[in-house]
Amino acid sequence: MNLSIKQYVIKLCLSSVLMMSIGGTALASGHFISGLQAKYPEYDLNDSYVFQSSKQGYTSFITSANPSSPGAGEVAASGKDFGENGLYNLHIALDDTFEKGMTFVFSVNGRKVKIRKIDDPNAAEGDKGKLIGQGDLAKIIKLPDGIKAWVGRGKDPFFGNGVDLAKFNAAKQKGKFKPELFEKSGDLFVGSYASFFVLDVPNKLLGEKIKFFNTTATKVKDEWKQVDRHANVLFPYIFLADTPAVQEDHGQHRPNLDVAERRQTIIHNVFWAITTSKSQLKDPMKYAYKIADLIIPDVLTYQVGSEAHYTLDGLNGRALHDDAMNTALHLMMGVAVDDHANDAKRYKKNFPYIAQ
Repeated sequence: MNLSIKQYVIKLCLSSVLMMSIGGTALASGHFISGLQAKYPEYDLNDSYVFQSSKQGYTSFITSANPSSPGAGEVAASGKDFGENGLYNLHIALDDTFEKGMTFVFSVNGRKVKIRKIDDPNAAEGDKGKLIGQGDLAKIIKLPDGIKAWVGRGKDPFFGNGVDLAKFNAAKQKGKFKPELFEKSGDLFVGSYASFFVLDVPNKLLGEKIKFFNTTATKVKDEWKQVDRHANVLFPYIFLADTPAVQEDHGQHRPNLDVAERRQTIIHNVFWAITTSKSQLKDPMKYAYKIADLIIPDVLTYQVGSEAHYTLDGLNGRALHDDAMNTALHLMMGVAVDDHANDAKRYKKNFPYIAQ
């Protein structure tokens, strides 16, 4: 995205600035450049997936970061594929209080990857844990207990209409419901690449139900700081778009605090959205409470061993083919909204799933 387009989108979004860097990086499904993300774009998170693995008895986890500009090819707009002075963390909670579970910690140096594990699903920024394996970028890394990992650059599987989301949010802020705005631009992510961290974990290590989220961290003036956080698709740009101060803070927040510190904001924002769409006139407040309780805390909840689906029938993990942006828009607005971007299948069927 060049500077003139960026300025145009900022003007459209008003206070809901949509996923941009000062240097013109990509819009991505979880990509909000502000504060630490702007200064450390290598640790800017884009997306999260959890679903039944292509290998029976396993669950796959994917997080992505540091995108290229759409259509610009493989190289990240930041100029680096991976940060070498920070950590990429995949958090897997086995309970609702984020006390039982694990965090897998990835670090990259040149072409080498180190993977550590902490027996805490909400491990603090900067915690590294015990080294459990290492290997090369773009190669499968075998870890203890049958776990496999893969880290590398690849095509972004996300599909969504990022440009028209900016226009849609700007109209909503003015009290106008304009789903027809999505008919113009289509999929923004054709030709976009990102940096991926992929895990395959045996189900026997996970229990029946898990909660999954991701964070990144780096040192800022000799102190470890959380740079970003991600779980639900487009969470800051759909569910927090009407509260820009909370939207900006979300990257440095943690899910164990979401119910106490985020729930009321979501209720307020959903209530405003459905008042605009006039989709839930019978009891709009009841609907707002329902959605807040569905998506707070901001994690991906998954029934281990089941088929993942991020749909109106239920948020159960997220598969690569799920039209997650349409789902998020429907939940927010209380009525179907089509972004007119469809699955382009920029991924592979088997582990590690990432297309080159």
